Amino acid sequence: MHDSADMNSAKAALESAVDSLEAAIGPILSRMKTLEASSQDSEAFREDRSKLAAQLDEMAAKAEEAAERARLEAEKAQAATAQLSKREQEFSNLARESEAELDRVMGVVRSVLGA
Repeated sequence: MHDSADMNSAKAALESAVDSLEAAIGPILSRMKTLEASSQDSEAFREDRSKLAAQLDEMAAKAEEAAERARLEAEKAQAATAQLSKREQEFSNLARESEAELDRVMGVVRSVLGA
């Protein structure tokens, strides 16, 4: 009978050890699940960060293109303004010359008419 008591004692000790092990594993498994969730959140954060960085690069490139287009348009506008100023000056000169010519013609007509 002694062997039976030893076996029961060993069985009880083994069951106690298994229970203790299960109790110790519970918090470890809980912590592991928390870490896995945190790892997934971290990975999602990295993916979001990567996407945002790509979007930022794309927007920066578009902004640079827009700035270049604006610079070119400003140059065109400046050239057009210069061209208009030149034509305005030519028109003013022509108007002055025409006025002077009309004054001369009127002077000739007055002298002919005896005015």
